[in-house]
Parts: sequence; structure tokens; C-alpha cells
Amino acid sequence: MKLWDKGQSTDKKIEAFTVGKDRELDLILAKYDVQASMAHAQMLAKVGLVSAEEGDALLKELRAIAKSIDEGKFTIEKDFEDMHSKIEYLLTEKLGDTGKKIHTARSRNDQVLVDVHLYLREEIKDMRSMLMELFDLLLELSQEHKEVLLPGYTHFQVAMPSSFGMWFSAYAESLIDDMY
Repeated sequence: MKLWDKGQSTDKKIEAFTVGKDRELDLILAKYDVQASMAHAQMLAKVGLVSAEEGDALLKELRAIAKSIDEGKFTIEKDFEDMHSKIEYLLTEKLGDTGKKIHTARSRNDQVLVDVHLYLREEIKDMRSMLMELFDLLLELSQEHKEVLLPGYTHFQVAMPSSFGMWFSAYAESLIDDMY
């Protein structure tokens, strides 16, 4: 199901150019799209754009889709433009017209922005954790090598003596400066 499919076949070169690796990249973002869709379904029910029963049904099916993503079973076949059309198809297959309501009051651009935001937020948390491990290692090395001297230079001239420990701690400090 492609949103732009109007019953006529699209030239394969045009489709390859416009779609590119979208499906491949969407498999990474699908988890976040479902998270955002779950929040969106709750909002739709809260403001009365869908009934409470429809909201619950949407959440139930979105949880099932999330489980299939977590298990690595979610795929986006070539018949689908992207994750949005695949998710809507799965919802509509289970819930009929209620499944189509998941896109009420939001655009594809809105969805992609939220998905990318959620993805980046998680990636930044992971990077932050790895940076803290590196920070701890640098501090450990600074203590271990504080007595290992090396010449200091400024403007290519000999200056105060330094140590490997001082250099390790300087790098650790710059990491913390960059994190905050």
C-alpha cells in the first residue's frame, strides 16, 4: 500500500530514486514510530477524536506491532512505501477503519520528526554512558601515570614539566565539558 499509488505503475527508476533506502532506515525508526503512535492514540481518545474503545484497540494493536519489532519479525515489504504505510496497513487489517484514524491530526513530517527525536534521544543516552566509561578510564590512567613525567612545551619551546597523568585528566575534563 503506497499512498501515492493511483492504480498506475510507477517507473522503477523513479521509485528507486524517491524511495531509496527508506524501508531499510525505517526499520530502525519503526520502534520509535510505534511509541509515538501509542502516545498519539492516547491523545486522540483523550480529546474525543476517537472513542475510548477505539483508543484502547489502537493501543493493543500498536503493542503487538512493537513486540514484533522487538522480536525482529517486523518487515516493510516493497509493496509499502514506508513504515507508516505498513503500520497503518497492519492496524487497518486488524481494526478496519479505526486503524486509519491513527494519522488523524498529524502529518508524515510530524511523525518523522518525532521518530528521529526519540531515536536521537536514546542514542545520546547510550553515548553518554560510553563517555562516562571513557571518563572513568581516563581518570584511572591519570592516577596510574601521575609520576610518569614528560617535557612540557609552549609555542614549540621547552616549558614546565608535565606528566602523562596530567594529560589523561585534561582529556577527561574536556569530555565532561563537552557533555554538559
